[in-house]
Amino acid sequence: MEHYEKQNYALGNGLFLSERQVAVLKQLALGLSNKQIAHELGVAEPTIKMHISALLRALGVQNRVQILIKAKEMGFV
Repeated sequence: MEHYEKQNYALGNGLFLSERQVAVLKQLALGLSNKQIAHELGVAEPTIKMHISALLRALGVQNRVQILIKAKEMGFV
């Protein structure tokens, strides 16, 4: 997994994405399912669901497509 400096994933609203959330974002951008992301990152599928829920809240969006649009706008993917 790549290492990200904290200032590289500040959301600008006082919140930060964790390294794992950024890793999940990158896997989402590849079009992988939760199950595939879990396998790639070596964690359980419910863990990925938790990270995606946290991303939805942090980015202020309602679905996976909006996560990717917002993440692209912010330079994460």
